[in-house]
Amino acid sequence: MIQDILPYRLNNTFQNAAPVSTDFFFSFQGEKVLLKIRKGGGCALPTFQDLQRSISEVSDWIVYLFSVDGVSIYLILQQDTVMLDGKCLHYVSIQSLSSVFPEWAYFAGITALHLGRWYERNVYCGKCGDMMEKDSKQRVLFCRKCGNMVFPAIAPVVMVAVTNGDKLLMTKYADRPLFQWVLISGFVEIGETLEEAAKREVFEETGIRIKDLQYFGSQPWGFSNSIIVGYTAKLDGSDKIHLDTKELAMAAWHSRTDLPKELTDISITYEMIEALRIGGKGGQA
Repeated sequence: MIQDILPYRLNNTFQNAAPVSTDFFFSFQGEKVLLKIRKGGGCALPTFQDLQRSISEVSDWIVYLFSVDGVSIYLILQQDTVMLDGKCLHYVSIQSLSSVFPEWAYFAGITALHLGRWYERNVYCGKCGDMMEKDSKQRVLFCRKCGNMVFPAIAPVVMVAVTNGDKLLMTKYADRPLFQWVLISGFVEIGETLEEAAKREVFEETGIRIKDLQYFGSQPWGFSNSIIVGYTAKLDGSDKIHLDTKELAMAAWHSRTDLPKELTDISITYEMIEALRIGGKGGQA
């Protein structure tokens, strides 16, 4: 999965530390990320020495994010402070991080994107409208005027692999640019447990009832500012599908020997599908 970066380790302990020229940084423009295009081909994460401005000139817009094996990673909040020279630094699709040096760049990038959106959406206090300020001791934004405090938001998502013997229930979204088969998933609602959310999502989207809900694993997923909690479950009752056409374009039972392949191995979806395919964790023997 995307967070599996061993032997490297991402340390998200907050620090109030100033960058040096060799530290990496992220800068985002919507869903695009700033990368350094190498002369011989390929991309790499930019460091502060790649900027046309000195660190002191952009210090007001620099935020410490986390470190990877002791290497500090920062975020530049304002794109116009970067001052591209049009030669080596370019904003490209965030998916480009999948082939970027160093190897942990993709996971670091989507985690940085998650935090970048949080900073961007909390410039002003949601309670009184005054400017929010960054705390120097912990990762929190606070309002000096009214005392409001805002911590990074993480939205919990449940994902369920429902089996019926050697068959797996899979779906296709109705309103997203994803054409591959996926597992049923959805955000947890206020006041419900993860298990209740899993049962509700399956029933709402397909009319299928489930039993024997078992925890499979979890995954931080910065693309949607969420953490995905995966479960396996068994069919409880009729296998007839009643499709929620507002959410889904298709839903069908797929034989274990004919399961669709995920496009990449970065997601927990891939892990859960492959577990059933090979009869491993969470799969049917």
